[in-house]
Amino acid sequence: MKKVVHTALIPFLIVACGGDGGAVSAGSGGGSLDGPDTAIAPSTEAVYTIGALEGEVWETFGNVSDVAFDADGNLYVLDRDAGHIVKVSPTGEFLLTIGRQGEGPGELTGPLGLAVTPSSRVVVFDFARQGFQVFGTDGEYIESVTLTPDEGFPGRVLEPMPDGRLATHGGIRLSFGGGLPGEDGAPTPNSRPIETFGLDGSRDVAYEAWLPAPPEEDEETEFSSGSSRIQLRMAQTIAFEPEVHLGVLSDGRLAVVDSVGYRIKLVSGGTVNSTVERPIAPTVVDESIRDTERERRLADLEEGGGPGGRMMVISAGGSGSGGGNFSVDQDQVREMMRGQIEGMGFAEAIPVINRMKVDWDDRLWIERSGALPGEDGPTDVVTADGRYIGTIAADGLRIPAAFGPDGLIAYVERDELEVQRVRVARLDDSVQALESGR
Repeated sequence: MKKVVHTALIPFLIVACGGDGGAVSAGSGGGSLDGPDTAIAPSTEAVYTIGALEGEVWETFGNVSDVAFDADGNLYVLDRDAGHIVKVSPTGEFLLTIGRQGEGPGELTGPLGLAVTPSSRVVVFDFARQGFQVFGTDGEYIESVTLTPDEGFPGRVLEPMPDGRLATHGGIRLSFGGGLPGEDGAPTPNSRPIETFGLDGSRDVAYEAWLPAPPEEDEETEFSSGSSRIQLRMAQTIAFEPEVHLGVLSDGRLAVVDSVGYRIKLVSGGTVNSTVERPIAPTVVDESIRDTERERRLADLEEGGGPGGRMMVISAGGSGSGGGNFSVDQDQVREMMRGQIEGMGFAEAIPVINRMKVDWDDRLWIERSGALPGEDGPTDVVTADGRYIGTIAADGLRIPAAFGPDGLIAYVERDELEVQRVRVARLDDSVQALESGR
């Protein structure tokens, strides 16, 4: 959930190019989207950190898959392994847990995404339950919203909209006993839809994001489990293919990134109303970059990661019914992933934008790609109407996992013992804000 807070300024300490390093406003030398970077260094103060190797049940996290703030600054932490949500106060005190592991009303089986809506609904997308589990901010279970597998499920990122709908992208479709795309009349994607899901079960396509040319070949693997089978088809992995990045503004417009260049589309009613752009050229992919990327992905796979893929479609069928639960040989899946990496293709250039997120005051935080694959790049901070605030160095403040009201930001991290923690900080309001007119 987001709101515009006119009394809470998010400030930045600016080091102006060629200047004396003093605090200035964007209207008095903050730079231009068409000009060179103007360095800014946001100042933060620690608020609290939660998560422990040993402690209370609520703070020994198993797998934090998402975090979100509400309008009062309370933080919600979705622990996928524990099957519940932990709610803590703006100062870090434990308040309550929401939900529990299970398959009954108000219980979670395979939670993936979390959102807090403007109407104070805590919504969890539970993939295993094929729908949303909805709670109040007081922890009370409200309802379950079942989605239709053939129409598609949301992706892991759920962006709450002012009207209570959830914007998302990158979901998958499950077809039980049916065909794969292109077979038996099944549809073949020609875009990457950005969708909105309502808590009444409705689903709409809000925008058709650009889909790069499809790869020349697919890889299909069949897994068996007793009398049932799973067919898994993944399109050939294309490294550096431009991803879709999505944010929601307080007026309901969508901020969308779907291309190679530096271009953020502001979408309303399915139409691009305006764009935010900078004349920054993408990095051309050469053989050295290709080799580095293959090695990096193979190393990630050995450490438990995966190569990703443009599209994964699962078709499941049994000897007499449609669908079920399956146990899949993980070694077989890993071998398929290894083959995906070794045979992957490459885009001609590395997209300029690596990540994008919208804060509670409608500022766009735009992380650019690093000089080499896997390296962090600088982060631009820009207003939705295209005013350039400045650029944070690659080794400076990173885009958080969640923005909150009054400058709150949350990061999901691991310590030296691999214990998962959530660190909350506040952008320091003692420094003059860079935005003019506030």
